[in-house]
Amino acid sequence: VYNHTSDLLTNVHIEATAPSTGAGLAEVLDNGEQEGPVITWIIPELAGGGESASVRYVVTVAADATDKLVADIATATADQWPDPAETDRLLTFVGSGVPIWAIQGPGIASPYVRDQATTEGIVIGVFLGLGGFWIQEAETDDDPATSAGLFVLSNDLESSLQLGDSVRVSGTVRERSGQTLLEIQDIASIEVLNSNNPLPAAVELDPPLENADAQVYYEALEGMLVQITEPVIAVGPTTKYGETALVRPEWEVNRIMKGDPTGLLIFIDDGGADTHLDRSSLAFPLKTGDSLLSAEGPLAFTYDNYKIEPISLPAIDVVERPLPQLEPVAPREFSVATFNVENLFDSSDPHPSDPPLPSRSQYELDLTKMANAIEAMGAPTIVGLQEVENIGILERLVAQDTIAGYSYQPFLVEGTDSRGIDVAYLVRAEQATVEGVAAFAAPEGLTSRPPLVITATVHLEGGDQTVYLLNNHFTSMSGGEIPTEPRRKAQADWNVTLVQRILARDPQAHAIVMGDLNSFYDSPPLDILREAGLRHAYEFVEPERPYTYIYQGVSQTLDHMLMTPALYEGLVRVAVLHVNADYPPPVPGDPTAQATSDHDPLVITFSLE
Repeated sequence: VYNHTSDLLTNVHIEATAPSTGAGLAEVLDNGEQEGPVITWIIPELAGGGESASVRYVVTVAADATDKLVADIATATADQWPDPAETDRLLTFVGSGVPIWAIQGPGIASPYVRDQATTEGIVIGVFLGLGGFWIQEAETDDDPATSAGLFVLSNDLESSLQLGDSVRVSGTVRERSGQTLLEIQDIASIEVLNSNNPLPAAVELDPPLENADAQVYYEALEGMLVQITEPVIAVGPTTKYGETALVRPEWEVNRIMKGDPTGLLIFIDDGGADTHLDRSSLAFPLKTGDSLLSAEGPLAFTYDNYKIEPISLPAIDVVERPLPQLEPVAPREFSVATFNVENLFDSSDPHPSDPPLPSRSQYELDLTKMANAIEAMGAPTIVGLQEVENIGILERLVAQDTIAGYSYQPFLVEGTDSRGIDVAYLVRAEQATVEGVAAFAAPEGLTSRPPLVITATVHLEGGDQTVYLLNNHFTSMSGGEIPTEPRRKAQADWNVTLVQRILARDPQAHAIVMGDLNSFYDSPPLDILREAGLRHAYEFVEPERPYTYIYQGVSQTLDHMLMTPALYEGLVRVAVLHVNADYPPPVPGDPTAQATSDHDPLVITFSLE
């Protein structure tokens, strides 16, 4: 019994009942007293702050005991706590091991974590690339909250295990990244009892809409054989980790937006742990809108998602569709784009440890794809880029045949990012003249990628127009959205300070804060920019909900442009060029704009007539 209050508890009264069948009460310890089947202990005082006390009784197991001994719930009360606190039923297993359903337990975590256990089951999936295999018991309990399947982790997995083998395994119960598993130390811990057993019947996956309900639904199936026997729709592409997010057609949704319920998502993996840099090693790559027709395999839980690990190649239906193309600007218009180009590195050292150093030919292909993407964007007047290694890459980029005729000039100021990625611009010299370029580092080392500010005079029919652009790449959410948000809020504050300095010199100035702000549309960092009087480009297309990025099946926007109100009044078009976020890793050797990056570019067009 634990006292998690801050106060002393007095006369802590504990009652328990020994198993009624299969065992006899032998001895009551710790000064307990027995009256009939009930055993009682009185603890005079129990300090607060998490202090605990333990009481015990001993039973003798009967020779004819069945597989488990069941003791009823135990209760505890105190003078200050009259409502009884209760345990679950106390189970003691008799025989050679613990059944899988008991190891899984009815909750999120196993009640046997860190304990040694032996259990038995039918092999329902062997995955050398994941370092283990799944087993499922042929007969299980009648509690719908307990799963009948379990992952067995081994660093020395013997590949001779086959589907349908009946095995007995011994190891340590673990919770690794939320997945209950049995970790074995050597192959001797696996005993094959017999082979060619029929697999347990697979459960058709049909999760509920709401997240909390889906968590309960999936937890009860963790480790079990599940299946899809009718088409489900991809709401995001197959990722470089081989994972795809899907929904059943009866939900009548083709896309999940940030803020929508995500319980209905079904994930399927490729059964391995490899990272796929291109589509050549993906067994069944899907883009958003394609369908998976059928699949079967154990239900894993890794990287915060339940997912099918298929035991055979799933059937898919891929729909071909042409890449989109944005129209170029009219004579009295100009356009501005923001585009995270995802690790645009050259083929020379120095180079970060991740991603791998591209070959010379891959680097040339990357430049070709990037040039084609810029042309598909309608060759914007000004392109703000994020994740560029150096100015030399941009000099090579603007010389590509596809965009050489647009007279782009590159601008980049090196920051101090540990991976060497910077923000930059490409500006069409025949449409705009850059009057000034400067990186403005925030105080106290707030960002290693300081805002890159340019003053550009755009040449339009009927006159010139000066625009100030602040290109940013805010701190990522890789450390968690909430823990990293204060830094992004401070970076937003710094941009407000810079805009205020511009407006102090010229109250009529047109300014744009842009870039990969690593923040959602309704997040506090963007609220700071709005509260400073800036208007978001997406206001122009409401109630449409644009997206530039897809993460775990959820479409969202991380790339933004906010501007001074007078400039907002000149907006005529807001478009996202969807050539990246909806697509799996690129086809090897494909020079098109498809899968150039993991972000889609945002392009806005102004007419200042």
